[in-house]
Amino acid sequence: MSRAHLLPVFLFLSGVVATAQTTSDLAARYGNPDVEQFAVHPGINLMVSYAADRTACESLIEPQHSSQRPDDKDLSMEPGIVSTIIDELIPEPERGILLNRMIESMGASEYDIVEYQNVTISRYFVRYLPANHDEKSAGVVRKDGPCNPKNAPQERVPTIELNATDLRARYGDPRAQRFMVRLGITLIATYGTDRAACRLVLGPTRSIIPREEPARYMRSEDVTGIIDEVLPEADRGQQLRHGVTKSGCNDYETIDYDNVTVSRFSHGCDLPKPEMEGEATVMRKNPACSKGAK
Repeated sequence: MSRAHLLPVFLFLSGVVATAQTTSDLAARYGNPDVEQFAVHPGINLMVSYAADRTACESLIEPQHSSQRPDDKDLSMEPGIVSTIIDELIPEPERGILLNRMIESMGASEYDIVEYQNVTISRYFVRYLPANHDEKSAGVVRKDGPCNPKNAPQERVPTIELNATDLRARYGDPRAQRFMVRLGITLIATYGTDRAACRLVLGPTRSIIPREEPARYMRSEDVTGIIDEVLPEADRGQQLRHGVTKSGCNDYETIDYDNVTVSRFSHGCDLPKPEMEGEATVMRKNPACSKGAK
């Protein structure tokens, strides 16, 4: 093949590779991730948030969602497997004294909350599902050492030994990471089989444990600036389509390029308040993403 034919191919491949942000790229720009997600069992993920010293403080166990259907509510887990994962993370001797146990039922929903001296474990079930596969999520919140600022001056050494190094040794490389990219704004990167980011989700900082939290929004200029940082226009390829769907105060914008699709959600009911964007998503088009970012 002549050099004249090789040059366009090289330029095309360079554009595709340039859109792929790796964990090293993101860490170099934004520092260590404050949250990581691991595949801990077929069909089950573990998401963990860290203290400043990389101590694992909060953990969320939930079914593995597809990047194409991140809000799939039909998935569930076997309670026995979830119990095994919890025991791996926080063995019973490390939990401390049992303080309280409470079970709340609301229709088919059931919440089992067990409070120990050093940790609180909450589990959520939907009882109309098969009894051997009816758990939707489980949360573990530690109260010892660096995970509890109120106790930090008195208790610097954690009672429970669990940190980022332990999790990587046990479960391998994380399948997703969250970075603090601005004050109050995070970026979640889900990686493909090539260990480059397939899905980037930008949003206001939230707890990984489901809680009642007020709605938060971001400034449009901050969202645009961060997208430009991780996805320069030159790497996106040719713009193919651009559409906006309006529903009441909400706007859903989708821009489709050769190499990526960018989606943004904004809420305009509080105008002229400058914070109006709720979430932005960048999806990379690459064979490594069709299997890796599930």
